Amino acid sequence: MESSLQSKVLHCLKSLEDTYDVAVAITSDTFLEFCDVINELLHSKEDEVVSSTCGFIRDLVLFSNQHPDCETFAKNYETSSILRTIEQLLFSQNCFIRRAAVYTLGKTCSYGSVPVLNQAFKTFRDSDSLLLPRLMGEMGWLGAENFWQLLESMMDSPFFVTRWAVIEILPEFLEDAQSQNELFLGKLRCSERLRQDSNPLVQAESEYRYQMLKFRSESKSLPKTDRNKMRKDLIRKYTPALSFSHVSNRFNHHLYTQGLTQYSVDELEAFIKSMS
Repeated sequence: MESSLQSKVLHCLKSLEDTYDVAVAITSDTFLEFCDVINELLHSKEDEVVSSTCGFIRDLVLFSNQHPDCETFAKNYETSSILRTIEQLLFSQNCFIRRAAVYTLGKTCSYGSVPVLNQAFKTFRDSDSLLLPRLMGEMGWLGAENFWQLLESMMDSPFFVTRWAVIEILPEFLEDAQSQNELFLGKLRCSERLRQDSNPLVQAESEYRYQMLKFRSESKSLPKTDRNKMRKDLIRKYTPALSFSHVSNRFNHHLYTQGLTQYSVDELEAFIKSMS
C-alpha cells in the first residue's frame, strides 16, 4: 500500500507538477522514507523513469534552495543515499541513464562527486564518447582541477570519436575572447592541436573552431559591418560537412528508435561512415 509521501512523488512524476508540495512534505521524520521511494525509482529498468526521477531531484534541489520551508531536503541531500545512488548510476550499463546521472550531479552542484566523476571519465573515455561532452561540461561546472588534463587525455586517445568529442566540449564554456584569458587560450590550444589530427572529420571541425576563435580575438577593432561580413565568409568557408553534435544527435535517435541502451565504438564509427 502506498504511503502519502510515495503517492505525492508518483503523482508528481506523472504530472510534472507539485514538486513544491513534495518538498514541503519532506520532514525529518519522513526523509528516510522519501529516500527509499526515490532510490527504488532510480533503480528502475526503464530509463525514462530514471530520467524523470533525476529531473524531479533537480527540481527539488532548486525549490529547496529558494524556499526556507523546504529546508529538510536541502539540509540532508548531500549526505543522503539518493546522492550515492545517482553516483552509482554513472556506471550503469544504460548509456541514457549514465547521462541523466551526470547531468543531475552537475545541476545539483554535487561538488563532492568530482572524484566519482573522474572515475566515470576513466571508465568511459574510449567506450562512450557521446557521454564525454556532458561529463566534461559538468566537471568543468563543478570546478574539477584536472579539467585540462582530462581534455589532453582525450586528445591522446587512439579513437577519433574521443578526440572529436573535445571539439563539442569547448563551446560549453563561455569566455571573454578579448581578454585572452586562460579559458580562451585553452580552447585555442586544443583547436590548434586537433586541426592537425589524422582524421579528416576531426580536422575539419577543429579548423572551423580555430578560425572562429581567431576571428573573435582579432576582429574586435573592425567596424561592425566588416566584422559581420568576415564572420559570414568564415562560416561559408570552414563550416564542416559533419559535426560531432550532428552525429551525436542522429546516433542517439538511432539508439532510441531501435530500443538500444548501449553501443560499441565500432557501431558508432560504422554509423558515422554511413553518414559521410
